[in-house]
Amino acid sequence: MVQPSKRPSTPNAPDPARPRRGRPRADQAGQVEERILAAATALFLEQGFGRTTLDQVAETAHTGKTTLYGRYPTKEALFAAVVHRYVDELQAKMAFVPAGGTLRERLVQVGVELAEFTLTPESIALMRLTFAETVAFPELGREGFRIGFGGCVRCVAECLAEDGSEAALEAATPMATRFVEMALHPLYMHAFSGADLAGLRERAARDVAEVTEILLGD
Repeated sequence: MVQPSKRPSTPNAPDPARPRRGRPRADQAGQVEERILAAATALFLEQGFGRTTLDQVAETAHTGKTTLYGRYPTKEALFAAVVHRYVDELQAKMAFVPAGGTLRERLVQVGVELAEFTLTPESIALMRLTFAETVAFPELGREGFRIGFGGCVRCVAECLAEDGSEAALEAATPMATRFVEMALHPLYMHAFSGADLAGLRERAARDVAEVTEILLGD
């Protein structure tokens, strides 16, 4: 009986069941970035900055170390990206705040909205993490504060500015800075101490209105 001939094996032939490695397609790059930042955020909040490693992030994000290190060569750079991501999401939410109304009305509204979006468990945990690591990693603390504080100030300045020009934003920045320092930072201090966040969000409406009156006067 004639046996059927066997096809010669090709050890280097790709296995269709095995996912291919290499540079992700353009439509996948955003997914990879989001997985990395989501994994890094979860690990930083759970373990702190010092105990989290880039290798852990790569494993949690299900991505190659080369891909991760190509985007973020240092842990500090990755943490800065995590904070930037948070600020970008915050500013995207704040884009829905109406620009109409009087200056007083806009300032009150943006303050209440900022309190609503930032007095959340994840936001407070990220702020607390930034401050907690300042002694061991001073540059990290300064950068995290600069990005986070700057993002809140810009949200307020954009609502105060008469138009979207850089000149108008620059003119509105001093008042926006003072507003964030007076209306929001005291609430964050209470949040860091374990105060009820829902209660702080309710208090924000009163505090924001009082600070607005102080800054704008008659």
